[in-house]
Amino acid sequence: CKILEIMYNLKDRKGGAMMKIQIENERKFRAIKGPIGGLTDGAEIVQWYVCVKPAIRVRVENFRDSFLTIKIKLAPGVNLELEGKIPFFLRKGLVRFQKHRKVRKTRHKIGRLEIDVFSWELEGLVLIEFEQKFSGEHFEIPVNFLVKEVTGDARFSNHNLCQLDKIPERWRCQDVSRGL
Repeated sequence: CKILEIMYNLKDRKGGAMMKIQIENERKFRAIKGPIGGLTDGAEIVQWYVCVKPAIRVRVENFRDSFLTIKIKLAPGVNLELEGKIPFFLRKGLVRFQKHRKVRKTRHKIGRLEIDVFSWELEGLVLIEFEQKFSGEHFEIPVNFLVKEVTGDARFSNHNLCQLDKIPERWRCQDVSRGL
């Protein structure tokens, strides 16, 4: 893929590689109930895919920082991830290669948990992710959330979510922030 070759060969101002390579080991949960309206200070994220196999996405955070990410699934919840910051002109050019819809969400962080509250076509979907430093690492979902684990369920990968017109009603998170 020509995009991979370009990204791999991009260098920063000091001549270093712009792509970092890591193994991502995460657990993912769908929120059934939670205090969504009480979440604050989130990062606005818009992302789209230029290739689905392998998953190659462009992510824009807070309308300024842009990243190109390549994910290769190794096992359920485990991916080889290559990621690098990209300049505006490259982001703008990659819009032409967009597959399917853009995914729009607000990412809130509580400790090392990431809570993604989706909008537009995916309005009502809330996913919580925890990136493990080692397999079996202990963590806790906030007590006010009721969740179902969806680690390894391909329906909840962003590159599959971007193909939906809307989410199934049973995926919608019930906001219980009013009672807190």
